[in-house]
Parts: sequence; structure tokens; C-alpha cells
Amino acid sequence: MALKSWALGGRGAWGYLLINKYFHPGKCHWNVRGESQYGVPTINAPTLEIYTHTYLKETLKMADFSYVDYDYEYDQESDDVDYLEYYDEDVYELPVGESWEEEEEEEASQFTVSELYEYCVVPTVSDSTRHLYNLLLWSLIFTLTTRIVRPPAWLVHLASTACGCVVAWDLFGLRTGYMACLIGVGALALVVSHFAIQSRRGPWTCVACVAFLIFCELWWADPIDWHSIRGPQMVILMKLVSLGYDVDTASLPNPPNPLEMAGYIMNPGSVIFGPWISFSSYLKVLQPVSLNLWLIPVILLRLAAGVIFLLLSTCFTSLVPDSSNRWGIAYREALSFRSSHYFVSYLSEASALLAGLNVGRVARPEFIEIPRSLVEVVINWNIPMHHWLKTYVFKTARSHLGNFWALLFTYSMSALFHGLNFQLAAVLLSLGFYTYIEHSLRVKLANAFDACILARPCANNCAHKHKAWSLFSLSTNVAFGVLTVFHLAYLGIMFDSSSHQQESGYSMSHTLSKWSGLSYASHWVIFVCYVMYSVI
Repeated sequence: MALKSWALGGRGAWGYLLINKYFHPGKCHWNVRGESQYGVPTINAPTLEIYTHTYLKETLKMADFSYVDYDYEYDQESDDVDYLEYYDEDVYELPVGESWEEEEEEEASQFTVSELYEYCVVPTVSDSTRHLYNLLLWSLIFTLTTRIVRPPAWLVHLASTACGCVVAWDLFGLRTGYMACLIGVGALALVVSHFAIQSRRGPWTCVACVAFLIFCELWWADPIDWHSIRGPQMVILMKLVSLGYDVDTASLPNPPNPLEMAGYIMNPGSVIFGPWISFSSYLKVLQPVSLNLWLIPVILLRLAAGVIFLLLSTCFTSLVPDSSNRWGIAYREALSFRSSHYFVSYLSEASALLAGLNVGRVARPEFIEIPRSLVEVVINWNIPMHHWLKTYVFKTARSHLGNFWALLFTYSMSALFHGLNFQLAAVLLSLGFYTYIEHSLRVKLANAFDACILARPCANNCAHKHKAWSLFSLSTNVAFGVLTVFHLAYLGIMFDSSSHQQESGYSMSHTLSKWSGLSYASHWVIFVCYVMYSVI
């Protein structure tokens, strides 16, 4: 029986991090479903249930009755009453070709706007506020106690560590131990490679952290628990590896001391949702804060935008009925996933700003929902992570592997950082091929037609004959934009919330069944693009 289900916070997303992956079981497992499953981003805990339409309707009907006590005693020996078997085929026979499940599924998708507001919008806003205020509160406390009053540097790092630990423990409980172990392994690898090997600190730190993640995923950690903290673990890995590479390139003369490293990694503004920031950016917390009142409306706008996308992911995408065609459902699931990612991105911006960290935009939804190309989508999906991968992985690998293989290596490492998950690996590696083929094809088309139709916008003084606002360039770019939306719907259907496997990661068979339901259309389209690229 395919009853409609939702997962609060969206089906996914940190870069595609799912929101409930960040919440502590027992505290936030928010859910909207007709069955009892877990919730969004990824936790296992008491959940807020939003009931199916059928159950709601029955509840509303029952409210119209007043109940009195009835005596149900009867004389089983009496011959005056004939009792019929409940499933007596003579009483009712189910018509051929119909099923109770089909009728219930049809009814379950018929939520009214008032029911959606009462049972989804209100609980979502109230519960998200209740579960996330600690993150925002401790970020603000850190700023007020270290930037207004100027304590010694060591005390600032200690306060950063303490506030971050409180936030992590509140959301993850005992699972914070996995984070502590990863920090210990990465810090040990960095120190040993610095003092013993005295070179390649970044690669050695990366290898040690990835080995620890693989060990936990395959042998040590509970799959559901581990899946719920993948996002914070990835942020910790990125911070540790960036320290190693910065020391290699002499951007940092020496690794930070233990207290500085702990304060950097556990800063409350970025320990849960990110974003990744460099160590030099973190050290700005030692500077006196400038009381800019413009920060208040900026933070409030970020939070408001996050809540809007949370509601879009959780409630309003469900207005697209299950009776829609397969591509309509695919777009609905993909939009829900992307919206949950935007929620996480805006929340990470707000928490970082409250913690006194100077961060820019984490994601740009306008460039993703109205895309020029898949290349633009990848860049604007998670800007800090894109910068990290480009700086510490792609540029390092390009000098040894060349552009194409360095690109695939970068996407492969990104998939590995997200965990041993076929679903994510399939999507990310597909994106690697997609973006390379699209970029290469559009370079050839731009040269052939002398037009501004590259994957990224041309400079204002480019030498192309057909500028960006010419009819040919506009129509071509719009066509590629529509094709990008098509690809996003196809790739994003992977992150639906219809399966219990979401708690521990989808299997290969589940992933391939999703794509086979769409006839692998996106892969065939990109194959045609590759043929065009080869022929031109």
C-alpha cells in the first residue's frame, strides 16, 4: 500500500544532506506520513506524525458524534439472531481489478489546504523552532561572550569548543563520540605527518580521515546512527584536510595548537550544518566585533528564507498529487529535496553569522531553479564546498591527471566523503560526466556559431559575434536551461522519502529501479550530447 508520506525538513539535503540527519534521535524525528516511519533529514526518534487523509477524514467524522455507553452483551445461545461472517463473500464481493489499497491511496493524496496548514505548516514551524533554537542560541552566546568583552585568545578558543560541544551533544547525544574520534584521528595524522614525515600533510590527513570513515561505516557504527551524522563528519573532514594542505603550501607556518584546532572545528556556527570556513577566516573571531545593525535584518531574512523552503519541501510540494505522470512526480521529489537543501544552507548562514563568522552565500537557489547549465548548478549548490573541492582536490589532481580525470577524481572523492552509498555515488559520478560533456559541447557550439552560449556567462567584453542578449544566444541558453531542469528532476528522484531505506541509505537496486522507471532518459540524452560533441 503506497500511502503518501513526507519527511519534515525535506528529503535530503546537504549538498544533499538530509535535514533529519542532523537531529538527535529522541529529539527531532519529524514526520509526515500515513505510516509510522522516521523523519527527514535522518533521525530515529519520537516523531511528529501528520496523518493520512483517510485517517483525518475519519477523525473529523467521529468528532460529530457523541458517545454513550452501550451494552454489547448478547446471548450466544439465542436462535433468534443470525450472525454473518464478516468476510462472507455473499455479503460483499470486491470487484475484479479493484483493491482497497488503490482506493486508500487515492484518498490519502487528497489533503485540503486547511488540513495542510493545521497538520503540516503549524507543526513544522513550531517544532523546527523548538529543535533548532539551541544552535542559534549558543552561536549568539559565543559571540556575546567573546567579541563584546575581549578575553584572552585561549579563552575564545575554549568558549568556541565548549559551545560547539553543547550544540553537538544536544542534537546527537552519544553519537558525538564518532565526531570526537574523527577529530582525534585527523589531528593525529596531521601532527605525525608534520613532525615525522614533514611533507604531504594534506594527503596523509585525508587518507587517515577517509579510512576512519570507511571503518565506521563497514564495521563499527550502527548504519542508522552513522547515516544521521554524515553531514557534520564531512564538515570536520574538510576542516582537518584544509589545515594539512594550508601547512603544505605555507599558508600556515605550523599546525594550530590543540585548543585552536578544537575551537576551529567545533565552532557552534559551523559544527552542525557548516559551512566550511578556512582556519584564517575562523581566526577573525579574535578581532573585536563591529556592531553593524545591518546584520540583524540579514540574519532574520536568512532564517525566514530557510523556513519558507522548509515548508515548501515538507508541505507544499505534496500538493502535486500522486496521480501525476512519472515526470511530474520526479520533479516534485527533486524539488522537495532541493528545497530541504536550501533550508539547511540558509540555516547554516544564519548560525555562522550569529557566531561572528564572516561567510557569504552558501547556496544560490535562483541559479539552481532557473539554471543556465548543470555547471552553474554544481557551483551554486554549495559554494564553500565547491571552493574547497576546487582548491584542495581538483587543482592538486589536475597537475597529475589532466582536466577530465581530475574532474572525475574530484567527484569520486566527494562521493567518498559523503559515505559508501551507491545512491549518492551514482548521482555524483553522473554529474561528473554530465558537466564535463555539457561544458565541452557548449565550448564547441560557441566556437562554431561565434555566440555567447558557454556553460558559464561570458565576460561583458567577450569577442563573440552573437552576444548574450541576441535571439540565437538567448534561445540556445534557454534550451540548455530546460534540459538542466530535466536532468535535475531525473537525478533528484533518488532522494525521495518513500522508503524505509532512507534511514541507512538506499541500496543499488532501489537506486536503479528509480532510474529505470524513467527509462534512463537523462543518461540517454547525455549520450546523445556526447555523440554531438564527438561529431562537431
